[in-house]
Amino acid sequence: MNPIANAPVFQAATAAAAAAAAWLNTPGKEDSEEFVVPNITESSQWAMEEAGFLDGEIQRTVRSNEDYGEYPRYGWVDITKEFFEACAELNLGELAQDMLFGLFEAMSAIEMMDPKMDVGMGYNKNDALPHTFESAVEAGVLKLDNLSNEELIGTFDALFACIVSWLEGNSMDQVLFTCLYLHQPSSIKDKSLRSFCHAIRNLIVIIKNIIIISSVNEEEDFQLYGNSSFLAAEDCQPTAVPTQLKEAEDDLVRISKTEKQPESTMAVVHRLRFMRHFYQSIFQFDCVMASAPTESSMNEIYKNLNASLELIPQIKRSIEKGIQPIPNSDSPNPIGFSPRIHDRSQPPTFPRNVKIRDRPTSIQFLEDLVHRLKYACKVVRLRDYYSALNFFIEFSKKSGQCVLSRSVLQGLFISNRRLIFGTIPIKDFLWDSVRAFNSPPVLNPKHPLASDPKIQMHLDTFFRYCISLNTFTQFIRICGFNRARQRDKLARFVDSFDSIQVEAARLDSHMTIMANEKAAEGNEAHATALKHSSQFATWVLYNCFRAMLLYLMSGFELELYSVHEFMYIYWYPHELLISFMISALTRTENNLLVQEEYAEHQSKLQGINSKNRKPKLKKNKKQQKPYRQEIVYYHALSNMCGGFYKALGALTKDGRIRQPMPKFDNEEIRFNRRFVPFATLTSPPPVSYGEFKNIREHMMRPPSSEIYAIAAKHFDQAKNVLESIQNPEQEILDMLHVAKVNYVVMNVLAKGHQKDSKTQPDFDFSKHRHFPIIKLN
Repeated sequence: MNPIANAPVFQAATAAAAAAAAWLNTPGKEDSEEFVVPNITESSQWAMEEAGFLDGEIQRTVRSNEDYGEYPRYGWVDITKEFFEACAELNLGELAQDMLFGLFEAMSAIEMMDPKMDVGMGYNKNDALPHTFESAVEAGVLKLDNLSNEELIGTFDALFACIVSWLEGNSMDQVLFTCLYLHQPSSIKDKSLRSFCHAIRNLIVIIKNIIIISSVNEEEDFQLYGNSSFLAAEDCQPTAVPTQLKEAEDDLVRISKTEKQPESTMAVVHRLRFMRHFYQSIFQFDCVMASAPTESSMNEIYKNLNASLELIPQIKRSIEKGIQPIPNSDSPNPIGFSPRIHDRSQPPTFPRNVKIRDRPTSIQFLEDLVHRLKYACKVVRLRDYYSALNFFIEFSKKSGQCVLSRSVLQGLFISNRRLIFGTIPIKDFLWDSVRAFNSPPVLNPKHPLASDPKIQMHLDTFFRYCISLNTFTQFIRICGFNRARQRDKLARFVDSFDSIQVEAARLDSHMTIMANEKAAEGNEAHATALKHSSQFATWVLYNCFRAMLLYLMSGFELELYSVHEFMYIYWYPHELLISFMISALTRTENNLLVQEEYAEHQSKLQGINSKNRKPKLKKNKKQQKPYRQEIVYYHALSNMCGGFYKALGALTKDGRIRQPMPKFDNEEIRFNRRFVPFATLTSPPPVSYGEFKNIREHMMRPPSSEIYAIAAKHFDQAKNVLESIQNPEQEILDMLHVAKVNYVVMNVLAKGHQKDSKTQPDFDFSKHRHFPIIKLN
């Protein structure tokens, strides 16, 4: 008999199975509608009357033995052999299904007696209870004084690993508060350990406060709640932590001067010093988010972050000097930790098995975190919405997985007082952003139209409407969430641009009417300034297009699209979206050029000295095309999408793209679901599946070799455009590599290579998250 058959739960299950089998084997019972398999739980025990498979004679015999407690009291039947024979018919991953035993019951059965899910399975009756702080001190397994340098280094590194594991989304109870030293740090006699634990306790509170205020976290990012009773009674005030750490450092430095080999002592000093600088920077971030980022406060933060970075290499070199965790143990350190102390206090469905990061990768995470925090500080230099949005999008691409740096970035930009950088009202920020984007004359304080009460009324109405919908600030906030949640939120967010587009169009209409009125009055200067008032609609549309493009491209990054869907996903940006974006930016540049030319004309009429005019004209010429670099990038992006659209069309025509079976799939439904967030927008107008189908059929009429050649031409144009960009970033270089390789592949296919092959190529996204390298098999 298998040993597992001796378990009470298994015996109950076998008794139930035997009861059901005996009932069904009874003549005339096979088709009975009254038979019901009783429900089985972990604690159920089947009495012989309930078993149903014992006849009266056996039951009387068993009852006669009840007083003596002799076996079988419950009528156990061994079905181990039959059980494993039945299991042999199942493949790996398959589950048995019955009318009364479906997926829910199967998953419940899997979770029972699994140490990772079942809280009661971690303890045997003979196991000792996990140590608390008091019991560990009484048993002598928790040292409070006279810790060696090796023990201090190991404990500090283990706590660093716990902090990192907590920031990655694990519960603080299961990582940080498995350290018994954090339960009562004031009882620790060792000065270094006591100050370090006080710093950790206060750091937990500060980080939680930053993440709560910023509110860009989801449940998979960060566990906000834990055993707050440990944090409530903290004796050390946050402002006193750096002083305590500094005193402990100084004591150890004095001791190291008297030692012949002070390396281990200095390794402890480096960790205390890192904690002091790191703690001060996080504490200052919290203070700045509550007020406003000033130059002096940001300089102090930079100073502490740079000091933290300088200590990281020394910490890395001395990791091996500390005591190391026991192999195959859940404890991150041999002393000071009780990994299962909180298992009984966790909710029933909480994850049971938490793998704490190893020490080298934890230190590397902290180093990367400090770099990300330094990068986030640059946001305080941005003073318009256009630059801020670009910064948030770029930051999300590079650091979107780190909840703390994302939260710090949000907190620096929008303080808890709902002001941009703690001082600028949102209305003024949007006002300046439109002026920085396309410089409408009516927003220039020096222009005579800026004081017109009628114009001011229309402008105030428009900006108040933008603020009430919270669309533009919400766009930046969405860029602060993790990449998967961004797509989910963008799908619901894009719709809010439609009503703002209507308001922007209404404002432009008012400006046009007023321009005609000014022209009728003979005021040509004011009429000319109002003629180019479509800047407001252009500004709104451009930001809407940005959100739409982010939504579509994120599907590649999250691996949501099947290969047969790539064609219309790449087609939409190529034919519509990117073209609209280029048009919006070109229109903005043209408006700026017209305004500059008109200003120059007015200067000539006023008889401005030519010597004073020349440098001004030179300055304006530099400003005429501020979006030229971005327009060039979007041209490259359009060609990349066009190349993939044509390549996939040719591959589909050759039968090299696997298509789903028609009875299980409907392409029109897939198409509509992919673009459903755009269906309610008036601009750009929604595109139906029928329109796409007609365009695709027209594109696929030529021979596949010609379509491959057109795709190669698109990739070649993208390559040429990307090579013209000066000082390219890494993403541009990655796109350039993809364009070069795919250009060669398309040329090879256009010449007839693998003409008869029906094997689907591989689409390798390892080089670029949105554009794969097409690899022929």
